[in-house]
Amino acid sequence: MKRKISLIAMLMALGGAAGWAGDNPVVGTWDFTSVDDAGQSSTWTMVVKKANGSLTGTLSGDPGEFTLVDPKLVGKTFTFKVVINEVSYSVEATIDGNKLEGKYKGADSNGTLKGTKQS
Repeated sequence: MKRKISLIAMLMALGGAAGWAGDNPVVGTWDFTSVDDAGQSSTWTMVVKKANGSLTGTLSGDPGEFTLVDPKLVGKTFTFKVVINEVSYSVEATIDGNKLEGKYKGADSNGTLKGTKQS
């Protein structure tokens, strides 16, 4: 009987964890604008998904579509890297509901980004 109760408790806990994963605040489609240190702006669409317990995604803009490298959400801080035209950029953004705001750094430029979640 103890084993049956333990098994039921474990299954309930796993079910709760699966529900939590579906509520991940960064998962979805984001539209944002980046502004570099020289004041030039670019618009982007980022799609973040959760697959096999990990975050994945793409970033699309004028130069094309790029894969998010090592995307992570810790608390409200979302980080990832992206390689655009052979240049690596590190991004750190704060997620607050359907708002995203942060900074990026790369060999060619640094700047800020700000956007909203579509879905």
